[in-house]
Amino acid sequence: MQSPLHILSARLQSETPVCGVNLEPYILVRRADGTTVSAEEVPQEGTTDSRFSVKCRWYRSVITKTGQVCWVHPERDACIQCILCLRCKADTKRSYHCSPECLREHWNFHNDFHTQLRNGDSMDRSNSTANNNNGYGSSMDLRHTGYTYSNSGEAWVEVGRTRTFVPGPDDVGCIIKFECTAHDVASAYQDVGKTFSIVTARVRPAPNPPRRSLVPITPPHASVTKGAFTVLSYNLLADLYATTEMFGYCPSWALAWPYRRLNLLKELLAYNADVLCLQEVQSNHFTEFLAPEMAKAGYTAIYKKKTTELYTRNAYAIDGCATFFRRDKFSLVKKYEVEFNKAALSLAEALPPEQKKAALHRLLKDNVALIAVLEALEPPFADGGGGGGAAGAAATPAAGGAPRRQLVCVANTHIHSNPELNDVKLWQVHTLLKGLEKIAASADIPMLVAGDFNATPVSAAHSLLVEGAVPPLSPELLNDPLGILKPVNKLSHRLPLASAYQTVAASPDDDHASQRQKRRLDATTGEPRFTNITRDFKGTLDYILYSKDSLVPSAALELPDETEVRSKSQPGLPNDQWSSDHVALMVEFQYRAPAGGASAAAGGDDLELSQPTSPPTPH
Repeated sequence: MQSPLHILSARLQSETPVCGVNLEPYILVRRADGTTVSAEEVPQEGTTDSRFSVKCRWYRSVITKTGQVCWVHPERDACIQCILCLRCKADTKRSYHCSPECLREHWNFHNDFHTQLRNGDSMDRSNSTANNNNGYGSSMDLRHTGYTYSNSGEAWVEVGRTRTFVPGPDDVGCIIKFECTAHDVASAYQDVGKTFSIVTARVRPAPNPPRRSLVPITPPHASVTKGAFTVLSYNLLADLYATTEMFGYCPSWALAWPYRRLNLLKELLAYNADVLCLQEVQSNHFTEFLAPEMAKAGYTAIYKKKTTELYTRNAYAIDGCATFFRRDKFSLVKKYEVEFNKAALSLAEALPPEQKKAALHRLLKDNVALIAVLEALEPPFADGGGGGGAAGAAATPAAGGAPRRQLVCVANTHIHSNPELNDVKLWQVHTLLKGLEKIAASADIPMLVAGDFNATPVSAAHSLLVEGAVPPLSPELLNDPLGILKPVNKLSHRLPLASAYQTVAASPDDDHASQRQKRRLDATTGEPRFTNITRDFKGTLDYILYSKDSLVPSAALELPDETEVRSKSQPGLPNDQWSSDHVALMVEFQYRAPAGGASAAAGGDDLELSQPTSPPTPH
């Protein structure tokens, strides 16, 4: 006789549910043959003709008391209500807070909510139970076939019968209960063995990323420009590195990837950028989540992961660089992948044998860069516009009558982070720039270089990027055990690069928004006061650089103030609103009309890039 199925244990990854974030229990089951497996390998009740299955039920608490809970902290009772919410005829649940301090701390989000309602914007209900039926045929079925029962004075309504459950807006502020048991359809008593029950904390509202606007930039010198596109750079904080050891101040539910991925996706889509350069994109999350979701929004993706994978959560994965671009605005001409490890191996071959091992140990850090040559689908000067003089000449068709093409080269990188290895950082940046020089030599293309350079604005690497050389007396040059930075005059490049946010510092103060933006720049360096902020570090590591002879910044994403990202309870990033330890940078660019009739675009033929002898490698 076949023995029944037994459930050995059941637990949730997080017992703090969040609206729109999938709740997936881990259930350990002993099968009829005595083997122990997870519930994923056992049929779910009603899905097959199998005799034994796992029966799952989800319940929501029914609030029978007149008291309300805080919208931000649903585990706390509310003691203050926002009168503006009532005037705006907002959802009453959103108007409650647990204290005046809570209302003040979250006023930026709260005020945005009022503005949306005044403008007639409907609230995002994409995570509602209408879209997440949790095992019922429709939202109507869910609410009318679920039954209510009372247990120990608490009332519960059944809201789901699947193994997983996605809380909706109606669940916010309520407690969720999960029950599972082994099920035997051939038995008179079909529920077999112990019923495991898990009761959660109150459901929290859906994540709401910060709202940031583009602030116009008035160029210090007038020039003829045309076309516009936006470029974003953002280190997402890979789940591999989002540990409680590193970010113990962040609530565990806000640090978990299911929460962060939803918040990050909302944030990325809200920016509506034309090109996105993302770092610390975990390989499995790129394939399973980010690429498909961004594809739905009209983006094409390319990806380069680091060269060594790590074992994590029953699978091998590693982070890398991902570049997304709008397929209705750009097409991909050519892709280059840079593996700094390959350059390190090449360098080590030229060293004496006794130095090779030490050199490889120091230089092999698995960092990568991803270079994309993109073509604008609507060339900005193809119609003969842009004014007279140079702009008119630039619009002249290329030889043979073929219309000029507008190309742009976008480099996305993540440089090594160890502060004790500044020589390695500088070498990686120099290697990337020399590769870009080879691309620039083969075609006159505007350059964009974006990423997490793990270098502050006073570092040698930053000087190399924006000034084209390293100061010969830089103290970082003393840290060169391999001699790879000598002679110092070789640490240079000819690319006309400038930092986009330093351009903001040099622009006129046109309005209050521009003045506020400048106050959030460092007065000495002109760069943001911070792009990475944790409990133990605050500084600028991320940059967007551009070719100042062919591109003009016309707007920049407003920078947050430190008070907006830090609080007494959460002294750094990430937190429940900001889901990375970095903040995103974004700049709008316009194409500068080529001077004297020379075009910054390639002609009608396909772009031919020279094959470099060192990275980048074309793909």
